[in-house]
Amino acid sequence: MDIGSYGDAIGKVAPGSFVPDMSPQGPAAEPLPDNSGVAGAGGVNFKDTLAGMLEHVNDQMNDAQQKSTDYALGKTNDLEATVKSVEEGGLAMSMTMSVRNKILTAYTEISQMQF
Repeated sequence: MDIGSYGDAIGKVAPGSFVPDMSPQGPAAEPLPDNSGVAGAGGVNFKDTLAGMLEHVNDQMNDAQQKSTDYALGKTNDLEATVKSVEEGGLAMSMTMSVRNKILTAYTEISQMQF
């Protein structure tokens, strides 16, 4: 593929897109969608996304607890599913704590800004 100069490459960037199409036929990129999917315009906001994530983590932890209890009581002999469920719950909790720490770091930085 012969791109040519930087100016030629920039000239092939389709308006409303971030990715240039370097094909000889010209730009084939679709323009970016309107703001209908952005929060505040009827889209999902950060609070709803975070609540959904926490609900999913809670479900995974409850599932891991139930499978561990069932295995300990002899209701099931599926050790593989039990271990997998416990590991998934642990990873989900670890990710949740990472997100929490990033949010707290961002909050601290914002609160220390002087306007």
